[in-house]
Amino acid sequence: MSLATVPISALAVSLPDEAAAQAWNGFLEFRSSQEAAAARPAHMLGEGGKDDWVHALHWKKPRATVDPIGCFLLRDVEVWRPGILVHGGQVIDDANLSTNVALSTARADTNFASRFSETAARPIDRPALVVAGPGYTIWGHWLVEFLPRIPIASQFLASLREKWVIPLPHDTPSWVEDLLLSACNVPREAILRYTPGRERLLFARAVVPTFCFSGEYTFHPYLREFYRSLVPASAPAHRRLCLSRGGPGPSANRPFRQRDFFEQQARRRGFDVIRPEELNLSDQIATLSQASALIGEYGSALHGSVFAGPGTVVGCIGHWNAVQMRLSDVLEQQGVYLTRGCLWPSADRPMSIDTSPDDIESFLDRVTSLLD
Repeated sequence: MSLATVPISALAVSLPDEAAAQAWNGFLEFRSSQEAAAARPAHMLGEGGKDDWVHALHWKKPRATVDPIGCFLLRDVEVWRPGILVHGGQVIDDANLSTNVALSTARADTNFASRFSETAARPIDRPALVVAGPGYTIWGHWLVEFLPRIPIASQFLASLREKWVIPLPHDTPSWVEDLLLSACNVPREAILRYTPGRERLLFARAVVPTFCFSGEYTFHPYLREFYRSLVPASAPAHRRLCLSRGGPGPSANRPFRQRDFFEQQARRRGFDVIRPEELNLSDQIATLSQASALIGEYGSALHGSVFAGPGTVVGCIGHWNAVQMRLSDVLEQQGVYLTRGCLWPSADRPMSIDTSPDDIESFLDRVTSLLD
């Protein structure tokens, strides 16, 4: 096997929805292509070499439209590892950013083809619901990439909910099962664990939902609809929340010399400092839905803004991609970004934050000024 690819659209013939479902071959459109949420101006300190705060559009722009979302129904699909699906000896390419990451990793693996060819396929007699990709151990990837794929499939294929299995790598954290059960009513027995790169799972039928974003995280409006369906009705938005990355696990790969100072100053301004990972999902949703402001270091915890309402101020120290900005667009939230002193990773250092105390205080003042 070589790392040849085949577009997913080439495997799904164009049929009306009912015929596609009967033939188990085609694309079922859940929501059509739509105009994307407009980019929202952000408050930024450190962008473009400016010495002071600017309130403007970031140079990274969203797409003008988002692609349709729905489900591909495919036959004879092998799951090899997250993001790598194989049909007829070719890797399926859905042209999504997440899949591109998986393909890049596979191309860098010189033993990819030989390991695949030498491994016997294990037939699975239940249909697969394929949702996980690279980053399957990370909370934020589940929120913005993988979790919304499940309700997209459930809308069309409710009759299969008792039949399908969701293949997940053996080292997927246990909290993922809790998340799937709480948010999408996926029972634990519907999870099929496997060893990526060591097992070939062969499915006669597979459901491959689209992601809920196009390009570099321009989100379909359905993402907002899905997450707001999980939030308690009429939750009052009055709390100021600082999401901490403190502790040996979350902070080890992203040094922040002034973390204690940042959290102390946040408390002085009325913020509750919390560690979301210490809360169960229902408590996280309830807590984050009460936020008038969410602040913290850039990363997965802040992607919990999906549970906060429109108008919430989301303040990020650090900024390495456009995900949070695009979330603010579709969720109608205000963004504040401090990037001065935030260093990209290199061969000899991890990504790190080394902002000054003055800039941290200025950042907190900018956030609180938007709440008055």
